[in-house]
This record gives sequence, C-alpha cells and structure tokens, in this order.
Amino acid sequence: MSRVCLALLVTACLLPGCGGEPDTPTADGGAGPVAADPGAPVAAATGGQQVVRVIDGKKWIGEVPQDIYFPDPLQVATDRRPVGGGAKAANSPAAASPSATPKTAAGKDATKSTASAVADWKSLITIETLSSEIKKIRNELTGHLQNVGKFNSGMVAIPAHGATLAVLADVAARHPGKVSWKTKAKFVRDLSAQMFSNDLARGRKSFEQVKGPFEKIVEILDGSEPAELPESKDQAVFSDVASFGGVMQRMDQGFKWIQTNARDEESYKENSERVRHEAAILAVMARVIEEEGYGFSDDEDFVKYANQMLKACQTIEVSIKNEKFEDYDKAISAIDQLCTRCHMGRR
Repeated sequence: MSRVCLALLVTACLLPGCGGEPDTPTADGGAGPVAADPGAPVAAATGGQQVVRVIDGKKWIGEVPQDIYFPDPLQVATDRRPVGGGAKAANSPAAASPSATPKTAAGKDATKSTASAVADWKSLITIETLSSEIKKIRNELTGHLQNVGKFNSGMVAIPAHGATLAVLADVAARHPGKVSWKTKAKFVRDLSAQMFSNDLARGRKSFEQVKGPFEKIVEILDGSEPAELPESKDQAVFSDVASFGGVMQRMDQGFKWIQTNARDEESYKENSERVRHEAAILAVMARVIEEEGYGFSDDEDFVKYANQMLKACQTIEVSIKNEKFEDYDKAISAIDQLCTRCHMGRR
C-alpha cells in the first residue's frame, strides 16, 4: 500500500504545473528538460519548479537524483503483486502447488514420516515409564556391580538389563518427551553395548568389562560428561547395540511377572501401575525385534506375531484405564498364545 501511495505522489509531482521539470523548446518544437552545466551558476527556480541539473552525466532535480523516481509511476501504482519476496516464480514448485509438502526420495511425505516416527514411540511408552525403567536398571546394576562376588551371583540377569538400557536410551533420543540427558542418549546406548563387547563369564575380567562403561553411564544420567566417550552416531540399529537374547529375556521377565501377579480381577487392579509399566516395555521390545538385523524380518509369521503382541500390549493399557477386565484377560491370553506359537520351531 505504501508503494502505491508513493507512486501516486510521484505521479502528481511530475504532472505539468505540479513541480515537474521546466519545459524548454527542442529542435522539433517539443518540450524537453534543461541540461545545465554543473559548473554554471544555478538560477533560482521560478513558479515553484525545481531546476534540473546534470552532474557527471546524472540528472538531479534540485538536491535529489532523478533516478530515485519510478520511470512509469502509473504502472507501478496498478501493480498488485506483494512486495518483499512474497511472490513466487510462476514455474516454482511452491507456486504450482501452494499446499505442497516436501517429499522424500521415495516419494513419501517427509514431514509426515518424521512425525510418524516420533509418534510411534510416544504411543508405545511414556517418557515417565521409560525414565522409571532406566532408574530401575541403574539400581539393579549398581547392586550387581558392588564387587565380583555379587557380579557372579547376579550375572544371569545382567544381559537383559544391558539390552533394555541400550534400547531405551535410543528410544529416548527419538521420543518427543524430555529427559535431562537426551543430548547424550547416544552415549548411554553405546556404553550399554560396550558392557557386552565380549561374552560374560564369572570373574573379575567380565566384572570390569561391565563396570567401566556402567560408571560412565551413571555420570551421564547424573548430568556430568565423563572422559573418553565413544564416537556415537545419532541413531543406531537396535541389533547392533542390544542382543536378541537380552531383549527376549526382558520380555519373558515382564510377561511372567504379569502372569504371576496380575492374572485375576482383584490382583490386576492392585498392581495396575506395574502391569502398565511392564506392558509398555513389552510393546517397545515387540517393535524392536521386528528389525531386520535380528534375522526375522523376512519371517512373515514372526513379524505378524510381534505386531499382534504389540497391539495386545496396547489393549492392556486401554483396558486398565477403562477398568475392562474382560478385555485385559483376553489380551493376556492372546500374548500367551502368541509366545507359544512363536517359540515353536524357533528355539
């Protein structure tokens, strides 16, 4: 709007009798501007009109250079295009489709695919449950790593703790929820994997192998930055950092706890928070084991069972929230049957 007003004002100033250039006869009898010698004295303006001068080949109207004015102000005044970069080139993608969204190389909606990846983890586990499980693992490993004797007695449980910690650290980095160590989650993930760089055995060697990386993990969780952190990628393949055996061990532990402690209507209500916690961990692991690196991604039955287990875990969450024991009971039975079918021929 300001541009239009300026153009109209300039137009008015350039009209005859309104302060334009003084007319002088030309060779063909028309009127033309006066080309003054820059060294010549400037005569006073007459009739309220400014004197036109030429200095170094450039026209001046009074003390203002003439080239600041639009050559055709009326045309500018009728131009309705937005000013300041708002207009798009006619052949640009945005101009052709204003509502178009960026596409990935595969032709998918990049924004949607990114949002789906984030929402997927959010729909499986809350950041509070994730943090609670990591705190639990930390406490368990602290107990096992007090000395070699306690390490030896608790060694069987350690692989499940390490695999779960690696998985959840990677999930924490992708999850929209906040944890204080989120920017260092990749180090927690890879340090968890380092604890199992070699198969565990009773004795000090394996004890030190687990204890060293774990102490660095504790520092990170406490807000510090330990020395000699691994060179870690922002995201990793789950199968590279969490053993299949450790993941399955954690799934087995969680489901057995539910079967033992929350199998009737009274006990499922009493232990509802713990059941929801275990179901969320189970859902995450069911999603993780579908990954190609674990060797079952081309097994249609295995993938189907994993997907059905994930959905059953989500049913557990909803049924507890809505106090629908019948739905809860069916979901637990479904998981039990899925485990049996999946293990047949795969153990």
